[in-house]
Amino acid sequence: MSENLLQHPITDPEEVRKLIPQKDPFVFVDTLFEYTALEGKTGFTIPGENVLLDENRLSESGLIEHMAQSMSLHRGYRGVLAGKDKPETGFIGVIKTVEIYNLPEIGETLTTYVEILHEIMNVTSVSARTENERGEVIATSEMKTVSVA
Repeated sequence: MSENLLQHPITDPEEVRKLIPQKDPFVFVDTLFEYTALEGKTGFTIPGENVLLDENRLSESGLIEHMAQSMSLHRGYRGVLAGKDKPETGFIGVIKTVEIYNLPEIGETLTTYVEILHEIMNVTSVSARTENERGEVIATSEMKTVSVA
């Protein structure tokens, strides 16, 4: 990873929400640990009231949404550095690959590493790797996200 451009991790939920277009109850990130131009490291502690729980675990859809919002959080911080006052709206355009090895439980903290692979106009190809608290990879994906101006 290149030099981290964050002075300190962003852990305040209100500050994180300012960086993403998603709103409660559909927020699946709560920390930005590191930021470089092409990579980021995010976190999410799964709350008991999450809308995409399957019994006591984050569902597959929730895990995919977390990885996509990790990219959104990266993009939101990039916008702050560029002087933008609100985050770009976007959506998942294509999920090229996704592998889910384990579903995390309520209260677990996830760490996700995102890497921008390619960016052309408003389409970004990104890979993501999510680990549990023990450092075990529980999911990986490669997707294309589309920004809407």
